[in-house]
Amino acid sequence: MAKSNADIQKDKRAKERALLERIGAEKRTLIVSKALADALQVLGERHDFEEWQEIASTFLINLAAAPSEESARFAIMSRPEIIVKEKWLRQLEEFAKTGVEA
Repeated sequence: MAKSNADIQKDKRAKERALLERIGAEKRTLIVSKALADALQVLGERHDFEEWQEIASTFLINLAAAPSEESARFAIMSRPEIIVKEKWLRQLEEFAKTGVEA
């Protein structure tokens, strides 16, 4: 017999509560920057997936609950150097002043 949507959501909340208890955390609303929210929205649209916030928070909770040997690979991932060209810098400064994209 297939589970109803309510049963599926109830199971998800129970799993999340168990994870939060395991790491000694309390449930709060995920607060993200506009840039991160926009980037995750684009990914959701690109891959036809709407529950990006749930995925991001579940990933972080699972990562925090994982042993340090497992989570270490995420902490030491290479991070590309971002070089801001003079033109971009001027555009960013103008945008910061006016709020209008050039």
